[in-house]
Amino acid sequence: MSTHRIAVVGENLVDLLVAPGGEVKAVVGGGPFNVARAIGRLGGEVHFFTGVSDDAFGSFVRDSLEESGVHLVFERPFTQPTTVAVVELNGAGPRYHFHLNDTAAFSLDPRETLSALEALGELDALYVGTLGLVVEPMASLSEAVVDAVAGSTLVVLDPNCRPSAVRDHDAYRSRVRRLCARADIVKVSTEDVAYLYPGQDPLGGARALADLGAGCVVVTDGPAAVRALVGGSVIAVPVAPVSLVDTVGAGDSLVGGLMRWWTGHDYTREDVHDPAMVEAALRAAVDVSRLTCERAGAQSPLRDEQLSREGWRWL
Repeated sequence: MSTHRIAVVGENLVDLLVAPGGEVKAVVGGGPFNVARAIGRLGGEVHFFTGVSDDAFGSFVRDSLEESGVHLVFERPFTQPTTVAVVELNGAGPRYHFHLNDTAAFSLDPRETLSALEALGELDALYVGTLGLVVEPMASLSEAVVDAVAGSTLVVLDPNCRPSAVRDHDAYRSRVRRLCARADIVKVSTEDVAYLYPGQDPLGGARALADLGAGCVVVTDGPAAVRALVGGSVIAVPVAPVSLVDTVGAGDSLVGGLMRWWTGHDYTREDVHDPAMVEAALRAAVDVSRLTCERAGAQSPLRDEQLSREGWRWL
């Protein structure tokens, strides 16, 4: 298998995990950060476009990226503080409260970013999503990056909607819909669909996203089967039971695993229209997500851990 260049655009942050009993633990995270680490930990070549603070949390972020084999595009420290998310852990799934304004992650200079993107050369795949679609200037920059990549680049969009962080809900929904016109794979949870298309059932919302231009729409629903809308076909991939620790980063590791598997098999944008290929990729990605749920925080599996597992022996 050849080496493939993947870019991830978005935030890094620190999750303050608050357990029901009041215990608090700080772990580095953020949707794009988790996706980049999942790709790097599986041996992929991934370049992360984000700003990392010069504060103590920023040093943890930097160390974690380095340990995971992620290439940080802008290596210099940013003077703004690290973004913080307070995550309330409970049986119904995590609740998020964000501290976003004037933080390092979102402080990329658009001109410098687009220049660095051009210097990377043609990408095999690009990820945008989560709070990087909410906070300026990164929100507008994410759209500009999608517009700037080559026509052959696989574009993966994960809105990973956080309504509590959105100030202009109509503008946010419009941005997601615009990005769908170029996106090849859109991953949404049932909660995302309920927010983007109130009153729609999950597959109805997925069809609406596909109608905007998305090649393949993947819908997650906690422990229920992962479904994908590929053309007129609906694929369902079951999720085997896990020894659950928490679900933080589960969707992100699924996306990272999917991108690593897809590019590692030399699949292209056109292949997202093949139901058999999408199903095989999702089965492998679900395995990565399941293992992440068996660990505290978003700790996706390493390449060596996957070598003997179904769908990953090619590594």
